[in-house]
Amino acid sequence: MSLRRHLAWMAVSQAWFFLIQFIASAVLARFISPYEMGIYAVAMAVTGLLSIMQATGLIGFIVREPSLTDHLLTSTFTINAMISIIVAILIVCGGVFAGWALHEVGVRRVMFVVSVLPLIGMFEFLPAANLEREANFKAIASIGGCRILIVQGISVGLAISGLSYMGIAYGQVAGALFSAVAYSIVGRRFLNLRPSLVEWRRVTGFGFQMLTISGANAIGGRIGDLLLGRVIGLTALGLYGRAASLNNLIQDNIYMVIVRVLFVDIAQRVRDGKSLRESYLATIEILTAILWPAFAGLAIVSGPFINVVYGGRWVGAAPPLFMLAIASTVHVMVSLSWQLFVVRHEVARQTRLECMRTGVGIAVFGIGCLFGLTAAAATRIIEALFTVAIYRPHIGRMTDTRTRDFLPIYQRSGLLTLCTVAPVTIIMTVHGWSSSTSLIQIMAAIIGGGVLWLVGILYLDHPLAAEIRRVGQHFGSRVTSEDF
Repeated sequence: MSLRRHLAWMAVSQAWFFLIQFIASAVLARFISPYEMGIYAVAMAVTGLLSIMQATGLIGFIVREPSLTDHLLTSTFTINAMISIIVAILIVCGGVFAGWALHEVGVRRVMFVVSVLPLIGMFEFLPAANLEREANFKAIASIGGCRILIVQGISVGLAISGLSYMGIAYGQVAGALFSAVAYSIVGRRFLNLRPSLVEWRRVTGFGFQMLTISGANAIGGRIGDLLLGRVIGLTALGLYGRAASLNNLIQDNIYMVIVRVLFVDIAQRVRDGKSLRESYLATIEILTAILWPAFAGLAIVSGPFINVVYGGRWVGAAPPLFMLAIASTVHVMVSLSWQLFVVRHEVARQTRLECMRTGVGIAVFGIGCLFGLTAAAATRIIEALFTVAIYRPHIGRMTDTRTRDFLPIYQRSGLLTLCTVAPVTIIMTVHGWSSSTSLIQIMAAIIGGGVLWLVGILYLDHPLAAEIRRVGQHFGSRVTSEDF
């Protein structure tokens, strides 16, 4: 199956994820208050800190390795299972302590429920990892699509019935159970529950390095949530969490689709001894052309969007959403950084960079919390700029690129972004950037911006133009064949 088809499968599945998540979040916002969402966010922040041990990137290890032996696979499964059991115990113990320390019984209840997630996940580990290595994204997309429907369906149903944020926790467990069963069936030839530690040194060596990287990233985010909840309050944390989840809808449903598929591709290129220069430049051109307009547009319409979809009590999430979207725009400039360090076997170097980035991120975010919710979110832009500064030289070295190679790309993508957001920017300016701006006018401006984006893609003869023409020819040929 071609790279284009892999991307198509993941794109369709993520569009489904986006639709379901968006609808569910809009419904949940009507039944869960910002304060209640803050309780859930605190519980997940503590859970995330206690779950850092799982951030070993062992799926990436299986995808990357040139050859896989039975001993290597069983050792990887055993180590992952041991970590999962330890994490589950830590979450239960942490729930008791967090509920007492925060004087909020809801935190303890959420953590008790989600403590089973690591135990469920360890059974799908080997099938999921091997299916990804084989680039079987059709199966991965199908399972993921069903899982998100189960998670959000149960979450919404239970929230409506009066369980509030606990419904979200129960929905996560139901989705995890389905996913474990589905992967075990589809990838049954990879299912191996036999314990072994023959290759433990090799596995733990990689896992420890990835744990430092992913753990630093997780620590930065979770400590930031706890700081925000402690300094400003749970309501502010609920608003920030809503803003972050909306921003992540674009991050997870567009960026991660492309990156997840390309990781398999660049791993194969490195194994074959090929240069990553052209493929990386093409990737950045496509990502910036899509994500810059998406994030910029989200930032501009954040107020009316939240007001219409989630209601007036959530409008306070608009300013932090604006800041987070701008920060994500900056982050796109160093896309695929994690994947590059992994395939180039330079994880130790990235560990040092992530520790620097996390330290700076926590420091500036903590300072921002002293000045309010919007200021705290704005510090994510500072963190993003710092990330670009420390990662850019290493990305250039690993991909045989220079800064000047990206300047024409940034110019074209910047022009596309300006054209795309111009109509909605005019509408918002005319209405004084009010959150009550007419939805009909905003939708018309968004459609107009989309048309301008498409015209710009074709006029600039952007790499995406060839894909658009190919899709058009494909559907045109199908229509012609059906007519005759």
